[in-house]
Amino acid sequence: MNRALIGTLACVLLAGCGAQGEAFQPRTTPASKAVVYVYRPYSVLTSQAAPMITCGHESIELDGGGFDEFLADSESVTCSAVTDPTAQLKFDARAGEQYFIREDVESSALASTHVRFKLMDPDVGRDQISQCNRQGIKQ
Repeated sequence: MNRALIGTLACVLLAGCGAQGEAFQPRTTPASKAVVYVYRPYSVLTSQAAPMITCGHESIELDGGGFDEFLADSESVTCSAVTDPTAQLKFDARAGEQYFIREDVESSALASTHVRFKLMDPDVGRDQISQCNRQGIKQ
């Protein structure tokens, strides 16, 4: 029984590697724009839902372990989830800066999905996103 349990857990861990795509490579930040990274760390216990989110002028669906990036003017940037109107993050982007937005997705027993956004410290965000792969469905 223990071997079967260990085998099952190993298969789940190996099969659930997260988003497919190019590994994270930091982009050179142009002096006239801000670079915004939106990422969703992979976890075995994370929700399998991939809600549509909008950050700035970009709309994407991120799987666990996925990220996307975009350039922003020096302006107020809003990140929100289409399926969860309470999930919203606003921040002021400045040219020449990098911003790391962490997306966390939780599903409840009632089949609803809750999204949370967090503006991360750049060093923490850079470390966390290094485990993610570029992906996302752009709309």
